[in-house]
Amino acid sequence: AYPIEEYSFDNIVHLAAAAAAHLLSSMATAAIQIIAAGYVLFLAMVTSAEHLEETPLIGNLSQVRYLLWTRENPDSFFRLLPFELENLEESPFVPERFTFLMFHGFNDNGETGWLIHSKNEFLSQFDANVISVDWSKLDPAPFYLNAVDNMYRVANLSASFIDWLNARPGFSPDRVHIIGHSLGAQAAGLTGKHIQYGTIGRITGLDPAGPAFYNKTAEHRIDSSDAAFVDIIHTNSGSIVLGCAGLFEKLGHLDFYVNGGHHQPGCEQNDNWFNDIEDVISGCSHARAWEFWLESLTAFRPDPVFAARPCSSIEAYHDGLCQNCGAEGCIDMGLYVQVPDRIAPIYVLETNKASPYALGDQ
Repeated sequence: AYPIEEYSFDNIVHLAAAAAAHLLSSMATAAIQIIAAGYVLFLAMVTSAEHLEETPLIGNLSQVRYLLWTRENPDSFFRLLPFELENLEESPFVPERFTFLMFHGFNDNGETGWLIHSKNEFLSQFDANVISVDWSKLDPAPFYLNAVDNMYRVANLSASFIDWLNARPGFSPDRVHIIGHSLGAQAAGLTGKHIQYGTIGRITGLDPAGPAFYNKTAEHRIDSSDAAFVDIIHTNSGSIVLGCAGLFEKLGHLDFYVNGGHHQPGCEQNDNWFNDIEDVISGCSHARAWEFWLESLTAFRPDPVFAARPCSSIEAYHDGLCQNCGAEGCIDMGLYVQVPDRIAPIYVLETNKASPYALGDQ
């Protein structure tokens, strides 16, 4: 099992330097040496957030776009302008409908990938408002620390926007489901945390970002208090020194640790440190969180679903002590999860190495 404890900045840099020194002395190819050296620089960048009083901001909030799709406009978005009533009244937004709100992660955008696939599936199943928060102008690579700072600003704006929508007849935050991946999962949590009126119905965090959040309290990261129900899918969680991009700790009401929660089968060739680093650089295991999420949107019984078993801890899982549903019962991970009467500390499950990932009841 991987160590769970948090590392201080000094320890992280020390461990990274030691590991890199070993790699640089033993690796044969210049390309691999460059990757290892680059990773040390990456570690220094993403773990130094608490040592910088401020970072220059990139972009401004006017560049954040709220892209709305409904069954009236399933293929072309309508851009909602926060706090502009005329714009809202001209839009296909219907306050009485259920609303899905999605946040992309670092160096991503709101018009591609898992967000569009989610939008399409939502509209095929529900008469809903689907909104993608495109904050790509505020989170460009390689400026991760800037993106973290901007994420807090975007979350505050989004919370204020929801409060403003809440003044519209028929709208209620308890009929809002916020979904975010990586840094977008942190934005989802902070949005729920900062609304002033009511409580968000559900927040789903897809492998919430770890760098710059390892030592943050619940006030400054996603947490179970951010919505009436918070579920978390961990796929690449743990220390960044070990090649992980997400937070390992329990964050929600239901936390799912898939294949142990650190690295996903099919993303690495061998069980060694360098392959773990390749994994985090490629984003393979980190992206599996949204891949599993997308598959869950169409995972209906009796077809294979992501059936997760209750477990007391990740150590118990690695010791082979969480092999059946137990008294708490198994639950299905993803969109159609149902909160059990008795909630276990964590839930664990395995998947296939490639799509389709769900194994169903094992």
